Parts: sequence; structure tokens; C-alpha cells
Amino acid sequence: MTIHPAAASLGMLVMLACAQPAGAVTPDGPGVQMLKVENHRGARDYFAAALREHPQDAQAMAGMAKLELTEAHNKAAVEWASKAAAVAPTNAEYQMLLGYAYAHYIHNVNIFRRLGMAHKVRAAFKRAVELAPDSADGRADLASFYILAPGIAGGNLAKAKLQLDALDKLAPVRANALHAEIAMKQHDPAAAGRYMRTAAKIDATGSGDLYLGKFLVSQKDYTGAFTAFETGIHEHPSNSANYYQFGRLATITGTHVQAGIRDLKKYLTMPHRWQPDTPTYKWARYRLGVLYSIAGDEVAARSQYRAALAMDPDFKQAAAALHAQQGGG
Repeated sequence: MTIHPAAASLGMLVMLACAQPAGAVTPDGPGVQMLKVENHRGARDYFAAALREHPQDAQAMAGMAKLELTEAHNKAAVEWASKAAAVAPTNAEYQMLLGYAYAHYIHNVNIFRRLGMAHKVRAAFKRAVELAPDSADGRADLASFYILAPGIAGGNLAKAKLQLDALDKLAPVRANALHAEIAMKQHDPAAAGRYMRTAAKIDATGSGDLYLGKFLVSQKDYTGAFTAFETGIHEHPSNSANYYQFGRLATITGTHVQAGIRDLKKYLTMPHRWQPDTPTYKWARYRLGVLYSIAGDEVAARSQYRAALAMDPDFKQAAAALHAQQGGG
């Protein structure tokens, strides 16, 4: 049985801010800021130092879990998120984080353990909603699980719609995006497109345009997708995701190359909200290299591939592109 990672849904992976005791790591403090600019070594040192000083600092434990998720150390992420949830059992953020960690770890365990792991994902998200029923994040996470998981693992569209009844009022943009996911599950892309366009129309952050653009990419409506990402950039310039997605689409289509180069370069100057599946700077460097190669600037392309490999020496796509560029086949 294969479970779609819960982190892939449009409504997932938005962390709640919550008050912490004096002296503890704060939810948006230096460690998390380091994660936003991919300073992983600095973040690890910061959280480790905080835990040496305050061994029961749940937010530092949560920070470690976020870091481990970012680096795809999913078992370690589960361990740290479990510790945070144990220290602060009434904190909805930590329950959501635990759910994310289990959702990623499910792909690291054998097939016989996956069903039980899926139940842990659901339990964590349900507990988050119980602890914070007015949290749009929790409602969206649980609805996403019910939509994406197969029935044997607890997926249930009727239960998803119950969560969306509340989410329609709490966060209508995300609710429309999740309604679109349900429509796609029911093989109704026309209805999904209507929901996504509504999300883009009512959004005030650029995320609605992002959702719409990614949906249109999935439908191979590349012209519409470029327009959606461009609208998000123009109307909400601080939302970094639209810059990356415009550049990514340029690499897929081989069009809008100079605009794609511009937007990926901009993305590389911007912090991004912590999410384990947020496109990383190494991917932006790699895609920037692809666009430079399309534009005929092989020197700049090589520089970007090497920069991506400096960030991750095991980055196979960048290594293959550099090898091919150097005449290795």
C-alpha cells in the first residue's frame, strides 16, 4: 500500500505560532529564521545550544524536528516531534508537526508498517483539531489527510467535507483549494478549476495564485499557469513561491526563459517559510542552470550547477547536468 505523503497537499505544512516560556526558543526566533534561509548548520547549533540550556524546551525540540524534516532525516524528525508533543501535550502545533513527521517517515518503513503509520498521522492531526478547533491549519491538515489517504488507511471524503465546513469560514482560500482536491479525487477537473480560480480571486497573499498555477500545470495549461504565477508575483511580491514556480515552468516549457532567470534569481534572495517540501535553493540553482543553458550561456549554467552541488554534493540532477555539459554524455 502506498500512502500519498500528507505534506504534498495544498493545505499542509503551515505551522502555528504559540507562546513559549521566557528563555525558550520562540516559534519565529533565530533558529527558525536560519531554516528560512537554509542555514542548517547554524540552526542545528542554535537548537542544540537551547536544549543544553533548557533541556525541556519543547520549541527547540520542534525546531530540531523541522530541521530533520528539511534534511529528510524522517525518523529523527519523528523522535524530536514526539518529544515536543510529550513535553507540551496540549500544544496543537506540536501535534501537527508530529503528523507531518509521520507522513514523511511512512515512506521509510516497510509496507507492513505503513498502515499503522498512517493511523498515527491521522491521530496526530485529529488531536491538533481537538486542541485548537478554530485553527485553520489543523482543519486543513486533517481534511488533507482524509482526501489523500486511501480508505484502508482512514481516507474518507465525507469526513474531509466536515472539516471543510469549518474551514470555509476560517480560511476560504485554503478551503477552496481543498475542495479542488476533492473534485480531482472525483475525476472532475472542471469543478477543481472553478474552485482554484475562486481561491485565486479571493486570496490576499499570492497563495491562491500559486495553487491555481500549480493546478494548471498539472492540466498542462501552461499559458494559464504562467499568467497565474505572474499575477501572484505582481500583486504579492513578497510571496517567494510564485517566483520559483514561474522559473520551474520556464524550464519545463523552454519558454519565458529570461523572465524565468529573473524570477529564480529573485527567489534565491528571498527567505521562504519553513516547510519540508518547499523548493530549496539548490533546486533553484539547478533550474537556473537549465535556463542559462537554454539561453546559450554555458558558463553561467556551469556556475549554477556547481553552486547547487556545493550545497549538496549528492545532488544527482545537478551532477548529471554538469557531466553532460562537460561532454560526458
